[in-house]
Amino acid sequence: MVNYEESIKKPFTDFGKLVIGIILSIIPIVNWIAQGFIIESSGIGRSKPSKNMPEWKNVGDYLIKGLLSHVIIFIYLLPAILILSATVGYFIGSLISSLSGVLPSGFVSSLLTGRITGDEVNLLLSQNWMLILPALLRSLPLILIGLFLVLVGVYLSPMAVLNYLKNKRFSSAFDLNLVFHKSFTSQYFLAWIIAGMIMIVIRSALFFIPVIGSAIAYFISGLIAYSLFGQVFREIK
Repeated sequence: MVNYEESIKKPFTDFGKLVIGIILSIIPIVNWIAQGFIIESSGIGRSKPSKNMPEWKNVGDYLIKGLLSHVIIFIYLLPAILILSATVGYFIGSLISSLSGVLPSGFVSSLLTGRITGDEVNLLLSQNWMLILPALLRSLPLILIGLFLVLVGVYLSPMAVLNYLKNKRFSSAFDLNLVFHKSFTSQYFLAWIIAGMIMIVIRSALFFIPVIGSAIAYFISGLIAYSLFGQVFREIK
C-alpha cells in the first residue's frame, strides 16, 4: 500500500540536502543533477528503499540519470510535439488562406522580414476575427489530438523513467508492455493525480517568488512525486 505521508515528508528529512537540490535546480544543465537526484529518491534500483533522501554523492551519476530521464520524457512527448507543430503550420496556412482577401500585398514577406510590427498584426486580426474562426475550427481536431498525446506522454513517462532506473538500461524505458502494465492501474492513476495536485498547490504558493520559487516547487514536488511513483512501481508486480 502506498504511504502518502512518507512521500510528502521525504523532501524535509534533511534540510541541507533540500537546499543543495533547490540551488542546483536553478541552474540550466546543472539542474539535470537535481533531476537525477529526484528520480534516485524513488528508491528504485536499490536493494532497500529508504524513507530519507539519498546522499549527494556520485554527482556524475545523477547528471547522467537526469539527462537520460529528460530524453526519455522528450521521446514520450515527441508524437505530441510533432502533431502540435504540424497543427501550427496547418493553422497558419489556413489563416493566410482565410485572410487572403484582406491581407495587404506582400504582407507575408513583410511579416517574415520584420517590416510589419506585432501591433499591426494584432490590429489586422482584431478587425477580421470572424475570418479566423474557420481556420481555428479546421485545426481544432489536430489540437485536441495533440493535447491528448501530451497527456498520455506525461502520464506514461514516469513509469518509463523508473523502469530505466531499475534495469540501468536506456532501452528499458521503452518496454511498452511493462510501462502500460504499471501505468494503467488504479494505484498509479491515484498517485499521479495526487502528485499533480501537490505540484499545482506548491507552484501556486510560490509562483510570486522570482526564480527561486519555481526551483523550490520543481525540486520539492519532484521528490514527492517520484517517491510516490517509486512505491507504486514496486507494489505493482
